[in-house]
Amino acid sequence: MPLASSSPSKASPPPVPLAGTPAQPVKFFALAGVIIAGIFIGALFQWVTGPYFKPAPIGSDPIPEWTLNLIRFSEVFCFALILWFLWALLIKPWIRDKRMSWDGMLMLCLLTMWVQDPMCNYFNFTFMYNAHWINMGSWSEYLPGWQSPRGSNLPEPFFLMGGIYLWWTTINVLAFGWSLKKLRIWLPRHSMLVHIPLAYMVICALDMILELPACFTGLFAYPGAPSWITLWAGQPHQFPLYETFFMNFNYTAIGLLRHYRDDKGESWVERGVSTLRLSQSARTLMRFFALMGFCNISYFIVYFMPYNWMALQADTFPKYPSYMRYEICGEGTPYACPSREVPIPSRHSLAIPPTDPRLSATARQN
Repeated sequence: MPLASSSPSKASPPPVPLAGTPAQPVKFFALAGVIIAGIFIGALFQWVTGPYFKPAPIGSDPIPEWTLNLIRFSEVFCFALILWFLWALLIKPWIRDKRMSWDGMLMLCLLTMWVQDPMCNYFNFTFMYNAHWINMGSWSEYLPGWQSPRGSNLPEPFFLMGGIYLWWTTINVLAFGWSLKKLRIWLPRHSMLVHIPLAYMVICALDMILELPACFTGLFAYPGAPSWITLWAGQPHQFPLYETFFMNFNYTAIGLLRHYRDDKGESWVERGVSTLRLSQSARTLMRFFALMGFCNISYFIVYFMPYNWMALQADTFPKYPSYMRYEICGEGTPYACPSREVPIPSRHSLAIPPTDPRLSATARQN
């Protein structure tokens, strides 16, 4: 009886590689995305079910009527743009093509970066929202290793920051890609070493168009910053320039990821997903977690790490009303607001109160 041949039949499909170099980026970033998602879900669950899920304290200081009206208008405007971007980049292409568009997937991944938003105050109170935004405090103190006291009093604005992380981040990434394409036409003799910095400058300008008016109108503020790199240092509307520099490093990294996709439409972090034995739905989910992992890793490394390093050197803290401090520091709290005279406290350390006679009048003004 002849032995069966060990060679594959001509009708047999070629084997699909299950591993190898091409699959490594998507596996690594998808795993990172899953781990990050687990951390985020855990923090949000503890926040929603815990004692900090309540509006931030407003205090007794009155807010100008025009500022309150601007906040309410901005909430409606942001919510309208949320609906439009969801329709234009996610729902409409999905109905048309029966699958999620790449930009729609990226937009959802950018939205997940919102969970990192309170980390500007990880070690020191250096960023504040107006407490009159619709909010339920924040999940700050449930983020791993959180240090600064009363961090969950930060009022994360639902409609403002939901919009900022959904459509504003997407606008910046798309604007970076649009700038690169135009610069290749306008400056054809120059390489990407020239085009990329110029595109970066475009989105830096775009960022300041949003942030500077918001600071001047009291929608949010950067109270703690090193004065040497801060515009209008010592004024309530002061603006640290490194905020724009670091934030747009992140948009540049994500913009380059989007710009340099291959002929399959896959970015570098998705490479290898088509070689895996997975259903189309599973591949889409894996691509989502890979993009989510990249966006959040980039955000943490190129924005929050250097931002918090600068925050540790903050030497300014102008006078702010109670609805901008919400019992984190200043009058009525055991914590003096950050300044060059005040050691940086943690949740479990001793603190200098705002009435300490050793502080100067400037340090006691809040």
